[in-house]
Amino acid sequence: MSDGLPSFRHHPDPVATGSIRATADRCVCCGRGKGWLHTATFSTEHDVDGPFCPWCIAGGSAVCGP
Repeated sequence: MSDGLPSFRHHPDPVATGSIRATADRCVCCGRGKGWLHTATFSTEHDVDGPFCPWCIAGGSAVCGP
């Protein structure tokens, strides 16, 4: 796992699997460009228009929505 990224108990190395990638894009939840975004598919009851950063996913704020 890359240094500084949050850890995920059920996905120990999301960088190696390509679920998280390095990018300059911004997270749709927090609006920050921290250098990493989630790229894998996921299901949610909310309409999501863009990627989440791993910190919003790990912290639980990735459930942004109406």
